Amino acid sequence: MDEILIHKIKAGDLDSFEKLVSRYQRKIFSFVYRMLVSEEDARDITQEIFIQVFRSLETFRGDAKFSTWIYRVASNKCLDFLHKNKKFRFYEPAAGWETGEQPAGSPVKTDPESIYLREEKVRRVRRIIAGLPDKYRVALVLFHYEDLTYHQIAETLDIPVKTVATRLYRAKLILKERLRGETDGLP
Repeated sequence: MDEILIHKIKAGDLDSFEKLVSRYQRKIFSFVYRMLVSEEDARDITQEIFIQVFRSLETFRGDAKFSTWIYRVASNKCLDFLHKNKKFRFYEPAAGWETGEQPAGSPVKTDPESIYLREEKVRRVRRIIAGLPDKYRVALVLFHYEDLTYHQIAETLDIPVKTVATRLYRAKLILKERLRGETDGLP
């Protein structure tokens, strides 16, 4: 389906580009938002991504799937943004970034203290993910939140599959260590 739309876009059909944007806009925004942790920045960068995709579509050869190619454009834009804005800024994400929901079948405690503790844990995890080195964060977000396979991540980031596995492993170790460090002082 993407190939047909791309062919039509290259032939000058702008309505097909709107369809392509509609198909990927939520996924790309979600990825960018998780990388930048700022709704405003995510909106701006997502728009830049689609502008770049439109301008670069002529160069898209189809060697990789379009979804892989657009995630590569998105990850490069995010990494460029993060490098240009070295000052780490933590934004409290808007509702919906993560639900913090319990797994299906487990009892959900609805008392105020349980809700607060669950929300606080989600905020801690978000802060730690936002503070990961870029190469680990992008792999982690692509795998856990965008549901890309190791192979798709490797294609997206133009790295070997073993490097993807290593980055995910190291990201999880850092997360575990930092979570442990944050809970050491708690009662």
